[in-house]
Amino acid sequence: MKKLLLVLVIIAAIVGLSLVGQQRGGPAVDEVRVFDVIEQPIESTVLATGTLRYGDERRIRAELDARVEEVRVDEGDPVREGQVLIVLQQDDYETEVNNQRTNVTLRDIDIERAQLQIESLNIQLARQQKLFDQNAAQASTLEDLRNQIAQAEVNLKMQRQLLEQSEFNLAQAQKRLNKTVIRSPMDGMVSALDIKVGELAVATGADIPLMTLVDPTQIYSEVDVDEADIGNVLEGQSVRIFAVAYLDTPLDGVVTDIATSARQVPGKNSLVFPVEVEVQPQDEVVLRPGMSTRAEILNSTDRAFPLVPIEAVQEDAGETGYRVFVFEEGVAQMRSVSLGPQDDRYQAITEGISVGDQVITGPYRVLRRLSDGATVAMESADESTD
Repeated sequence: MKKLLLVLVIIAAIVGLSLVGQQRGGPAVDEVRVFDVIEQPIESTVLATGTLRYGDERRIRAELDARVEEVRVDEGDPVREGQVLIVLQQDDYETEVNNQRTNVTLRDIDIERAQLQIESLNIQLARQQKLFDQNAAQASTLEDLRNQIAQAEVNLKMQRQLLEQSEFNLAQAQKRLNKTVIRSPMDGMVSALDIKVGELAVATGADIPLMTLVDPTQIYSEVDVDEADIGNVLEGQSVRIFAVAYLDTPLDGVVTDIATSARQVPGKNSLVFPVEVEVQPQDEVVLRPGMSTRAEILNSTDRAFPLVPIEAVQEDAGETGYRVFVFEEGVAQMRSVSLGPQDDRYQAITEGISVGDQVITGPYRVLRRLSDGATVAMESADESTD
């Protein structure tokens, strides 16, 4: 009897708790966050990464083999066009110039000697001609003198050719000597110095410059744009650039050049197009070549669109379209939408919603399983987010 009474009490308690639950409103309703749809122009972006480099970069190399005798600049020094940067040992090249100059002098003497010989033979020929006219000389003598003059003229022509060759050799030797003094081809700054006094400068072989000069007044970021985005990039577009060392400081830039052909990036299957961005002059940060950068290439539009947060847009399962959920009097109403441009925060909607609609944005654990017509409640302002 006591056991039966105990069972009846337990059953009554369960029924009582069930009735209390029904009186308190039944099963719990999901709480959601909503966003009031706004309408304004949107600035879409193409994201890319790259590195900084100076605009005008010259690698200075030796044009002949010689040891370095002087280095007249240090890394970081400003230089002017025509300024002497490096002097190579000149002894061998000076000796070559002196030898070629001596050859030129000797050729001049040989030409003068040949000219004197021709003059002397012509005088002799004139005398013999007078004697011949007086029947005092033989015709064979005249003929012999004429042959000697012809040979002397050939010799003179040869000496002049040899002089021309010697002058050419002298000019080439002088050029080689001049190349032992390496001058700056531009106004700029020494960004790298890779040679020291006593080391051998090599004209051929290893592709290592003696030094690198740059124009520090121009700096560029060369970024790689994915082939899927290159159609949205044009010369003259504005760019926001973020150097890795200064991620909170956006720098202004302009697209100045777009590569005509794509290239393969190691480790990736997609192709990229190198895009050159000129960084505008600024005094906020110190930029150095080689720094990694992130670029946001901006596509501005004057047209205003209804905007929603990107996280509110879902792709229809098994469909090619997109959807959002709109909060209407405690019910989640699904809307199919057409998308326009987007930026880092907002997605433009061209069809499907209007300004003033309240779009459900989260929390994600609720949004991912939300269905059309589901009963929802607006999340309180002091609710925590996930």
